[in-house]
Amino acid sequence: LVSGFGVSRGLEAALSLTFDKPYLPLPRPLSSLRSLLGEDARYRAEGVDENLDPDIVETLGTKEYLLRHYVDTTKKPTDVGYDLRLNLNYYGTGSATPHVPEICWAGAGMQEAADSKQEFVVKNVRRRNGKVEDIRMRMICFIPNQTDASGLSFGADTGNKTLNVAYLFEVNGKCVAQPQEVTGQFWQASSKYAYHTKIEVTVPAYCDSKEAQQVISDFIRASLADIEECLPDPQDDTPGQATGTGARETR
Repeated sequence: LVSGFGVSRGLEAALSLTFDKPYLPLPRPLSSLRSLLGEDARYRAEGVDENLDPDIVETLGTKEYLLRHYVDTTKKPTDVGYDLRLNLNYYGTGSATPHVPEICWAGAGMQEAADSKQEFVVKNVRRRNGKVEDIRMRMICFIPNQTDASGLSFGADTGNKTLNVAYLFEVNGKCVAQPQEVTGQFWQASSKYAYHTKIEVTVPAYCDSKEAQQVISDFIRASLADIEECLPDPQDDTPGQATGTGARETR
């Protein structure tokens, strides 16, 4: 055992690999995310950030979270996409299992639509480093209920419209769409740390999934670079010094 440990440490040093990933704190609280996002401050935060009950936080597996409501100032309150809900969950180690709506929302009584799971591409997303990339996201569509997971009530006559939520994971600075991709990314031996952030956007109004994809794509293009400013820089080997939880700091 001692010999094997010595060999693994020798390989780490010789090849600049890291097998035992240390915890990586956030450089700043998630709640420091700007309340105005996008060109001409298109998206504006409304209300106060939500605090989760302690038992929910324990299930979530992290105290570093942000639940915030944004509105699209270019739309009317009755328009689809006027109201958006952003959910960020940060995990500073590689030991957490991604929490995704197809599991969490189903556990709360929501039912997925027949063609629920859809992957789509958000074109021309500006990253923190200035590069522009195409980013994949995974959308989950839920059948309308009398009361949905957010507590909002709707009538039964919604046609083919669904409640739509989409997410991506930023893992060691790389964006992936599928939960199973998370583990493969952060356990690469060449990465010094193993951290990831779930970036989830919900369109609370029932709508066509294509409509929801457009709404969410516009928001991600406007917000991702700013969200990344709250996350560790994959090019920086110096741990950050964030304090407090993402939900309790003031903007």
